[in-house]
Amino acid sequence: MVNCYTKEDYAKAYTELLEILKYFSKESLEKLPKENIEMYNLEKDKSYNFTYNKELELDEQNISKLTIILIANLYIQYLASDEERNAIKERDKKELEFLENQKREMYNPDKIFENRKEVRVKDNIENIDKIEQNENVSLSVVKKQNIFIKIIEKIKLKFRIK
Repeated sequence: MVNCYTKEDYAKAYTELLEILKYFSKESLEKLPKENIEMYNLEKDKSYNFTYNKELELDEQNISKLTIILIANLYIQYLASDEERNAIKERDKKELEFLENQKREMYNPDKIFENRKEVRVKDNIENIDKIEQNENVSLSVVKKQNIFIKIIEKIKLKFRIK
């Protein structure tokens, strides 16, 4: 499921991200592009206060999903080693393939039609069983009339035209 984030969501996430970046090592911060940090500072929500609790792990902090996504992207792009980056890409590829296979199974048109055929066959078998048991099963033909024919019939009835 794709989330759509507003400008305000990004502003709050930038505020949270900048607070978290204060606790990164100096070596890690030097690997991040200064343009990104400047953009985060310009776009952050200045009225939003977020404090990072050093006693809690990152996943225990009360931060938004967007902040987590931003941190993950920074890590993958600038902080991860080539081996880690490749492992993450491989894991993501496998997860996407798994999700696509689930969708294919769920929305497979062949299986959808098979299920409908099974239901129809079951209904037909039940009807045949009822007929064999001499239950009152009757077929009726419903004839749909055109709206114009209905109007003409009503006019004829009103004026008793035959």
